[in-house]
Amino acid sequence: MNATSFNHPDWVSAISAQVPGAAVVNAGGLSMSLRRCRWPVPHGESFITPLTSHGGPAALGSLTAASAKVFLKEVGTPLLLKDLRSDDPVTVALLAAGQSRVLKTWKRAGLHLKGSFDDWMMQNFDHKRRKELKRLRARLSEQGDLKLLTLKSGDDLGPFLDGFLHLEESGWKGRRGTAIASDKRLTQGLRTALVKLHSQDKVRFWQFMLDGRAIASLYAMVDGKECTLGKIAYNETLSRFSPGVLLILAATETLFTEPGLELADANAIPNHPMIDRIWRDRLDCCDVIVASDEVPTWRFNAIHHWQSARQSIRTLIKSAFITLSGRKVS
Repeated sequence: MNATSFNHPDWVSAISAQVPGAAVVNAGGLSMSLRRCRWPVPHGESFITPLTSHGGPAALGSLTAASAKVFLKEVGTPLLLKDLRSDDPVTVALLAAGQSRVLKTWKRAGLHLKGSFDDWMMQNFDHKRRKELKRLRARLSEQGDLKLLTLKSGDDLGPFLDGFLHLEESGWKGRRGTAIASDKRLTQGLRTALVKLHSQDKVRFWQFMLDGRAIASLYAMVDGKECTLGKIAYNETLSRFSPGVLLILAATETLFTEPGLELADANAIPNHPMIDRIWRDRLDCCDVIVASDEVPTWRFNAIHHWQSARQSIRTLIKSAFITLSGRKVS
């Protein structure tokens, strides 16, 4: 399987067009938005946004052995790529195309879509947990008229997207100013990307409605045999019923019935407190530094050592914060 997080050119171009500072490189049949940096020596970095699910270039067509070499030569400097799937064909090609170092590896939640949803539930949750999930769904239904809406080909995307944006903004992300709707350019990028992809039947949306109002919303993107989750939002006043968990399970059930799908990528941080307990499969991910063989070795090593030092310092600071604050690691 050509495994990859969602990195469709239409998605990447729509998002990056709304975020200032992105430099687009197209070469060797590969395309990506990157940030040009000067310190400690000139180099490029993945252009990461809150909507990014993949920090590497997108393949515009068939990937050949020469594609990655041509791309790295065009970039011309060392390139730091974050949030890559280790089994992505483009990742593999870039690591073999010239100078390379793997900075960091980790795993995130995924779901191999084999068998049936019922079998998956039986294998992943014991009787007590399955009973509790049914009880939560029943209790949520008692609060009003509960319906699950799913986006179908040709449906109007607008109500789904508006419901999601409103829910996210009404929660803690809105209060912190980190909701997508808090950034008009990012909102426009998301809207443009989803509209374009929906016209290609590559968008999935699930929404719980309670008495006609959205209380939980989740979208995903599909390309070929793989699905990548986007963002999820829910009404926090109903958190005692776990509407986000229930929506993930409802979405999972529909994914099991979709012909051709083989893998779903949670697109989540490592050790995510919710999705890691639902989707038990793990996908290998990494941050890497790559460069053309024409880039001087000293320059490549300078970026490697600098990034390694930064990562070590971040780890120490995070560990100290967790120790001093008494927080538990999930």
